[in-house]
Amino acid sequence: MKPYKISVARLSLIMIGYFIFNYAYSITYDSGGFAFISMGKELIFSYGAIVLGNIFMFRDISKLKASFEDNAFIQKSSTIQLVLATIGFFMQIIGFKGAPLNYIDNYPVLVCASIVYSIIIMIAIYQTIKLGQEKDNATIAGFIFGGMIIFLTIIALVIITSPSIKHTTKHTTPSFAEEFQSLGLKGKVEVVDKHREIEAFYGTAYKLTYTEKLSDGTILKETTTAQIQGRSGEHLSNFFLLSGTDLETLLNDKEKALFHTVKQDEFSFLLDVYKERPNLQQEEDSIKNTTADKINKLFDTPIASSFKFGKYPIENYYVAIMAQAVSNREKGDSDAAGFYNITTKDLMKNKGLTLDFDFDLSKIKVENGSPVDTLKEKFLSLPKNSFSDGIYNINCYYENGIQKKVEVTCPFVVEDGVGHFEEDEIVENQTN
Repeated sequence: MKPYKISVARLSLIMIGYFIFNYAYSITYDSGGFAFISMGKELIFSYGAIVLGNIFMFRDISKLKASFEDNAFIQKSSTIQLVLATIGFFMQIIGFKGAPLNYIDNYPVLVCASIVYSIIIMIAIYQTIKLGQEKDNATIAGFIFGGMIIFLTIIALVIITSPSIKHTTKHTTPSFAEEFQSLGLKGKVEVVDKHREIEAFYGTAYKLTYTEKLSDGTILKETTTAQIQGRSGEHLSNFFLLSGTDLETLLNDKEKALFHTVKQDEFSFLLDVYKERPNLQQEEDSIKNTTADKINKLFDTPIASSFKFGKYPIENYYVAIMAQAVSNREKGDSDAAGFYNITTKDLMKNKGLTLDFDFDLSKIKVENGSPVDTLKEKFLSLPKNSFSDGIYNINCYYENGIQKKVEVTCPFVVEDGVGHFEEDEIVENQTN
């Protein structure tokens, strides 16, 4: 058998392939995906180089080992190379997500693989020296070539990718943990997945899980997503109001500062976390039943029905949440950083929720004036603290003396236990 001649160029092909791929990938990524077509040839070439590089790596090392069975140095060094090549191959498989190792999703693995293949190449260069397969000048040239491939590939990867890496690698689990802690969240945050995003936005999306044991024994576990803009590192937010209202203009300084952080996608679950309290439904039912009982006793007949909580206008609802969260935090309530223990009464008091119900005025005995006036007189006659603070939208309906059906909403506002009526809202006024 003719002795196998070591080819440093073939052994370097896999590193050259990854260098070209990441060069093209960086241009494509930085362009927001628009450069994909123009970089198509480079990407195809890099795929081919990576595939052939893996084949040559195992084939050439195996042929070298078979050609020098009596050479102890070659046998030992080739075995080391095969082991390293196997490790490198599994690194590629583990990091494979439909594309070769890239600097966004697999940067640590990519660097480790580059180091592994660099060692293989350096061993190959030393093998050529020991075997005397090249003349002195050629050996020196091969050593320089191999060294340059190693050096330039690693350095180029760092230089090419550094603008993007500085925004992607810093947002690791420890960083997110610090961000959650800075908000007062005392639970555990984990990064379970990340992927680059080009179309929806330019940057990286992280899937997170947040777990916290609350003071009532509840285990809060939330899945959330952090979206980090690629160039600025800004944390994105999908929070918006259909009303078009800029919510921050309705908040005081403390509420505004808290909302500025909470509206980020990874924290937005806090705005609804109070709904996960085990006793929320009982609390709401208690308010409805208590209110219905007092009204029915006031009029000596079942007269109120269809109790439900409303969130109109919606911006008032979020203002109430932020106000109560700030209040809870100032009192030392750190369950999900002050948002968990927001009660229905809290939201009503802060005018974020209304209690809406229907009222059949036809059942009211009217001596003087209209049935609406009679209703109001009855409600205003109640002692202080008869109702919880909040807004009660009383949807009334009756027929007047000229055969017209009248529907009107009477907002009854209770503040510090004292109630008053605001201007009626005519819902419908039509002839039967």
